[in-house]
Amino acid sequence: MAGECPEPPPINTWAYLLPEEEHADRITRMLRRDVLEAYRRMAAAARAEVPEIAADPELLQIFSGLRDPAADAARCAVEGNCDGLRRAVCSPHRTGTAIDLYVGHAFGFGVDSTDAYNRLQQSRGPTYRWLVANARRFGFVPYVYEPWHWEWVGP
Repeated sequence: MAGECPEPPPINTWAYLLPEEEHADRITRMLRRDVLEAYRRMAAAARAEVPEIAADPELLQIFSGLRDPAADAARCAVEGNCDGLRRAVCSPHRTGTAIDLYVGHAFGFGVDSTDAYNRLQQSRGPTYRWLVANARRFGFVPYVYEPWHWEWVGP
C-alpha cells in the first residue's frame, strides 16, 4: 500500500561492521551486505585519494546504520526525540541502506547536530567535499540537510 514504511531487509542479507568501521560514540553493528561492501569500497577510495581522510581513521566511520523499527520506536519514546528530525517515522535506516558517516563536527557539537554552524563546518571539510564529488560512483546519494547522512541507491 502506498505511503507505508518499507519493511526491514531479511536478516540473511545483513552483515556486521568491523570495529574500525564503527564510530566510537555509537554502536550500529549492521548494514545490508551489499551496502556494506559499497561503503567499504567508497571509504578505501576516499582514503587513497585524500590525505586528510587517510590521516584520520575516525573520518568516514559509521555511527548509524540498520535500525530495527521496533527498537527505534522504543528509543524515540524513551529519549523524547520523535520530532521528525532525529527519528523519522519511516527512516531509510530501517532498510539497511542508509548510513550516517563521521565527517567531522564543530567544537562543542555532536556528530549529528543539526545546528546550522555545525552543518556548515561539516560541509566545508574535505570528507564531505569528497563525498559530494564521488559517493555516487559507489551508489550513495546525500541527504543535504544532514551532511553525515548518505543513502545507497545502487550503482
